[in-house]
Amino acid sequence: MAEFRIVGLQIQTRPLKPGRAPYREYRPEGLQRVDRLLVSERGNHGEWSDDSGDHSAIDVHHQDHPQSRDRKGRGGISVLGTGDYFRLREQYGPHLVDGVAGESVLVDARDGLAGAAFPADFSIRTASGVIDFRLGRVADPCVEFSRFCLREGASAEVSDAVRKALIDLDDGHRGYRAAATGSGVISIGDTLLLPGL
Repeated sequence: MAEFRIVGLQIQTRPLKPGRAPYREYRPEGLQRVDRLLVSERGNHGEWSDDSGDHSAIDVHHQDHPQSRDRKGRGGISVLGTGDYFRLREQYGPHLVDGVAGESVLVDARDGLAGAAFPADFSIRTASGVIDFRLGRVADPCVEFSRFCLREGASAEVSDAVRKALIDLDDGHRGYRAAATGSGVISIGDTLLLPGL
């Protein structure tokens, strides 16, 4: 069983790929770092505090979000490792800061998680118990994020560089997705538990 400390949490408050294909662009401005991630089978809420007070918002992948990107409830959370960001920056540049890929959970994984035999079922140990997740799978890369990595603008044509990036960003380099089987609260410092690694 591999254990990884959670070092970052965030939600997507609105779609990160606005517009219509093929001219959509990846825009990370909709990302919001949070102190706590409230997960359920329907999706995630984020809670955070700043100088202006306490805040709460629903993630765009929650089934109840008015612009939901996951009406069937299969997305749940996404997970990426700090080492994966190190590799992204090496390959594409310093604009690939931690969190910019949109994952909801960032873990301290120096070697990254990409290419690992990521389990279909795993858990997160929190202060109040364990939250189980199912349907663990690779988060598929998209044209828009590939262009963002390459700093390439929207176009009706998909360039060879984007086609290559789509291959390079597969196999977990964009992270992994899974759906919660119950509800709970995830906080910074909680632990991702991956059996079989």
